Amino acid sequence: MSETVGTVKEIWRYPVSSIGGEGLDAASVGDDGIDGDRTHLLVDLDTGEVASPETTPRWRPALMLSACRSGNDVLVSSTTWNMKPIGPSLDAALSELMGFRCGVRPKGAPLEREGVEASKLKPRYDLAPLHFLTTKSLTELASLIPNGAIDRRRFRPNIVLETGSHEEDWLGRGWACGSVGGTVTERTKRCGMTMIAQPGLPEEPEILRTIIRQRARCLGVYASVARAGRLSVGDRFVLS
Repeated sequence: MSETVGTVKEIWRYPVSSIGGEGLDAASVGDDGIDGDRTHLLVDLDTGEVASPETTPRWRPALMLSACRSGNDVLVSSTTWNMKPIGPSLDAALSELMGFRCGVRPKGAPLEREGVEASKLKPRYDLAPLHFLTTKSLTELASLIPNGAIDRRRFRPNIVLETGSHEEDWLGRGWACGSVGGTVTERTKRCGMTMIAQPGLPEEPEILRTIIRQRARCLGVYASVARAGRLSVGDRFVLS
């Protein structure tokens, strides 16, 4: 038996891992998630280190960046410059912002470094194709931190669902939305990214503390994709 538990409120794509993304009205979804999601990495061009703003202070300025796609191009913006395409100009701007040589490169691309054998760039983690977050969880978290700036941008969801259900109750169940379907696989364990300052959002350590105390460090769920297709804002979200 299937039941409709909510609707799609927002769709988000993050062309570059660890930095902000773009809201979409609709998206094509394949086995590896939303088309164009997390295809690129922000990297130290000298060492090959992939950005880790949640654990490494020198990468924290990355959270003041956002990325979008225009056709096949990835464009990166900051609070001081807008929509630079991947290339030498973006490398220079990022290096000035971060204070060391860095740039955006495609996932899996070789990184040429002087005196070092080229190695292919890999994401630091690749847990699941999709990340769901519900309005119920956001509302309840806000009630626990009345003066906190609770915003879905802190949690990097792909799909924000308008629902009165708790997403952790969906574990192991099949889901369908638009012409896409799959299985809810596991809870999303949260990290320091949730509390770091971003454009329009101050640093809020109490957010992560509260999620650890009240929700066993988890907020949101990951999901697999078994049936590729397309979904849109306003589509019904159905569990089986």
